[in-house]
Amino acid sequence: MPREVSDALEQIRNEDPSSWFDLNGWKGRLLIALIVLAITLWLFRRIMRMFRRRRGPMIHPKLQKYGQDQAVPSVELTAKRRAEAAKVVATSSMTEIVGYVVIEQVEAIFVDGFCRPEDALEGLKATAAMKGANAVINVRHDRGTGERCRAQGDAVVVSKVAPKKKASESGD
Repeated sequence: MPREVSDALEQIRNEDPSSWFDLNGWKGRLLIALIVLAITLWLFRRIMRMFRRRRGPMIHPKLQKYGQDQAVPSVELTAKRRAEAAKVVATSSMTEIVGYVVIEQVEAIFVDGFCRPEDALEGLKATAAMKGANAVINVRHDRGTGERCRAQGDAVVVSKVAPKKKASESGD
């Protein structure tokens, strides 16, 4: 064993154990430096987190085509969806719509990925209108994976039923 190492070990053995907790010398300065370093790192991380939150999320270039967040649709898409949904005159969770007669069933439709059930129903109506229907029957909606809402139904073409005349109005 080198002489310097053996001298250092001998000095540690001969040192008073109560002096280990004495913070007046180099131990106190080291402790203060470590505390200052820890606080500085904590502040730096908080500041960097603040800057990261101010900018948008960074998406890997290979995944950017999937980056359109459906949770926050653009204003133009929302306006277009609402305009299409307004073309649907009636919806029903049953196979019939009161006051209307089903003329033709166009197609079974399904939409998924909306934040709220109301948006899913609006998307269902818009899809039905784009397929050429003016009503939706057998409407069902629920929450799918990832807390996203989905809706399904049958797009149909309906026409209003003429009201029946009462016996007193017919003149009999």
